[in-house]
Amino acid sequence: MVRRYGDKIVLKLSDSKPETSKRKGKRHTSNGLRNKQIGLENIDDWEGPPLWDLSLGGDGCPKFLCDRMIEGLAKQLRCVGIDAAVPYSKKPDNRTLVEQADKEKRVLLTQDAKVLRHDYLIKNQIYRLKNHLKKDQLIERVFFCEGMCTAVIETLCSIIKADRRYLQVISTFQLNIDEDQLMSRCTKCNGRFIERPLSIEEAVEVAEGFQVIPDCVLKKKVEFWQCKECNHLYWEVL
Repeated sequence: MVRRYGDKIVLKLSDSKPETSKRKGKRHTSNGLRNKQIGLENIDDWEGPPLWDLSLGGDGCPKFLCDRMIEGLAKQLRCVGIDAAVPYSKKPDNRTLVEQADKEKRVLLTQDAKVLRHDYLIKNQIYRLKNHLKKDQLIERVFFCEGMCTAVIETLCSIIKADRRYLQVISTFQLNIDEDQLMSRCTKCNGRFIERPLSIEEAVEVAEGFQVIPDCVLKKKVEFWQCKECNHLYWEVL
């Protein structure tokens, strides 16, 4: 008992102990850190095999899924006949991207490190494109890809202006590009072309109300190719 300002104050035994808050504090666990570390050890090097590999039940044909941030890369890969898809929706979440890649046996290409932090990833399902490699280093690595002749490499580099991301995919996955693969896919939708080229008359009929063919092209003897999926027309620039 103490006296304060002339009044008696009775202290209980519990009053001698520090008061604790009834509000529960956050429990700090290592789960968040552990989730962030999942898959990060494989960022820098690709080990394989990819999902399309025959040993994993795939068909052996390279297939990629480019997220919306690198949709332009998908078009460049299609220029050389590589199957490169984009997400179904315009703003897919990370789980949706992973599920699409798994369903279609594709390797997910991204520049977003956050995608690698999820524990539902399948091994060798995703590859993060790196920005720190120099263009000269990438070109040198591509030249040593087995089955790639110098002429094809020079052609590819001139077509895509030696884009770092493109060369990185070619060298990392050691993709062999033949001349027959050039312009064998639609750059708009990833579809295949019809088996035979169209004549000028056929192309004009197909393009009516759908696509404009420049007069300078119609005056030249060029062949036209039509996509089976979206019907878009292509022609050789002379």
